[in-house]
Parts: sequence; C-alpha cells; structure tokens
Amino acid sequence: MKKTAHSALLDEIKAIACIFVILIHCKFPGITGDLCEALARFAVPFFFVISGKYLLKESCIEVSDIRKTVFQKTKKLLGVLFPVWIFYTVYSFWYSCTVGHTVSEWLSDKYNSFEFSRLILFNSGKFIYDFTYSFDHLWFILALIYVYLLVIIFARFVRSWAPFLTVSLMMLLFVLELLQTYYPIRPFDISISTWYVVRNWLFVGVPFTMLGVWFSDKLSKKEFFYNVSAGITCLALGIISTMAEYSIWNSKEVYFGSFLIVLALLILENAGRNMGKKKFFHIKTFEFVGRTISSHVYYMHVFVISLFGWFIDRINPEIYGNESFMYARPFMVIVLTIVLSLTIYKIKTLTKKDKNV
Repeated sequence: MKKTAHSALLDEIKAIACIFVILIHCKFPGITGDLCEALARFAVPFFFVISGKYLLKESCIEVSDIRKTVFQKTKKLLGVLFPVWIFYTVYSFWYSCTVGHTVSEWLSDKYNSFEFSRLILFNSGKFIYDFTYSFDHLWFILALIYVYLLVIIFARFVRSWAPFLTVSLMMLLFVLELLQTYYPIRPFDISISTWYVVRNWLFVGVPFTMLGVWFSDKLSKKEFFYNVSAGITCLALGIISTMAEYSIWNSKEVYFGSFLIVLALLILENAGRNMGKKKFFHIKTFEFVGRTISSHVYYMHVFVISLFGWFIDRINPEIYGNESFMYARPFMVIVLTIVLSLTIYKIKTLTKKDKNV
C-alpha cells in the first residue's frame, strides 16, 4: 500500500522524537545538555499521544469491537515487552558478573518486594533497570499496557471520557510537579520528588493517550487543528515555554512546553494529511528511520549507552573529562543505535523471507 502524506510526515516526527529520547539519556555536557534534555521531554508524551490517536478507528464504536481491537494491541505490546525485558535482564546479569557482583547480590538487589511494588504501582523499579543500565525506558511499554487494560475495562466510556481525563489528569500532573519543587509531600512514604511518583501510567500515560483519542475523534476535524500557522506558532511557544520553565524550575519530567510541542506536532501532522505531501519538506532518511526502526531505536538505545560506557571504562575512563569527547558522545551513541537497530531490522526481514520460502 502506498504511504499517505500524513503517515510520511508522522514517520519523520517519530524519528526525530526517538533521537530526542536518546538525548535525555545521553546528554551533552553543561547547559547545552540541560536545555536539549528539557526540549526532548516532549518525546515520550508524543509517543503516548500517537498510540492514542491510532488506537481506535472511526468504525470501532461498539464496546465489543473496542475491546477486541485494544486486546489485540495489548497482546502485541506484551509480545514486545517480554523479549526486550529478557534481553536487558541477561545483559544486566552479564554486566554485573564483569564488575565482580555475585549471583546472589544481583538477584537480591533486583528482585524483592519493594522493587516489585514500584513496578506495579509506578511502572518503574529494578525489575526493569539497575546500575548496569540506569534508565527505566521500559516503563513506557508497561504504562501503555496499563492504559490499554483500562480502555478494555471502560470501553463503553473511553471516547466520551477522553476530554475530561486529558484535561483533569494533565492539570494534576503539572500541580504535582509544582509540589515537587515547593511542597514535597511523601505519598506511600516515597518523596513526590522521586521521578516515578509523577511520571507513570496515571499522570502521563492516561492523559496523553486520551489526548490522542480525543484528537482523533473530535479535535482533528476542527479548523484550528489542521492550520499550519497554528502548528508553527504552538511549536514556537512550546520551545519558549520549555526553556523558560527550565530556567525557573530546572529539570522536570514533563513541561507545559512539552504539551505545547506535542500539540503542535499533532496539528502539523494533521495539516500534512489535509494539504498533501507536496506542501511539506520531507527528509527521506528520517521517514525511513521512523517507519522501520524507530521502535528498535527506542528499545535498544539504553543498551548502546551502557555497553559504550562499559568499553570506555576499560579503555580510558579519564576521557570523560574531555569536553570534546562528551559533546561527541551523544552523536556516537545515536549512530551506533541506528546501526544496531538497522541490523536487527535486516535480520528480521531476512528471517521472514526464509520462512516464506
């Protein structure tokens, strides 16, 4: 099937978003790195929104149809989660052994009741990350599975509730982030300043996924939401707002500017669909990356960062003090991640061809 203009533009945005995710976990040094990280915070909410936008077709109205559709998507997500989680678990074990940890130390550190409770409540914990790869990027898949399960349970109301859930939970998200700075309460005896207390399925996953559902159902049909000028203005305001928020509150999981950037990208993608491909400037490489390997880039970049660091620690750990190397490091990680992701894609393609022969 020939790709449409809006899907081509969406692929390019996905590629850019994946690169920004890498820049969250592999920063440039100094203020440059901090600002890039702040701007990159739109990326994960954007992926939630896209998941919601394409969650239900217009024809998917009946409760049984909604449940069947979302159940299939949940199964697909679980099919992704388990092999990726097993891969990282094996890698964690190998890494721990190389630095002198015993098997019992590794097991007791990762698998205990406290870490399990963090996994269940907040989609975080050492079940899905530890010192060997200290970024819990798999929380996104877990949170999205939670959202899908809620959609299955409340299928009758998901479309009508989407606007309320988007607005109310997003407002609560930003209120909680203000509490992190000005009044750090301790729910469940865990400081609200701990990242996963706010960044989880409830306060990020649900509102941004529901924004995607709401946009697909209603907002995309309104003139403002396919106006290129509105999208560009919203994007500029999002960038300015993010930088201003960072200057006031420093690092946050999601900025209000992040929301504006996500909304701008939705508007521009919607405008691309309405105006046609010739109206937009396209970068074929980004389109290819977004279409074919963006998910691999997301899943594998933490492995590349960790293994890259493992090699550097054994070759020349003092190089971390070299500013030029620290500026080059994110670019090296991006290239290595794309190469690895492309390799995985090619292997999968060849495997499928062999099965079909």
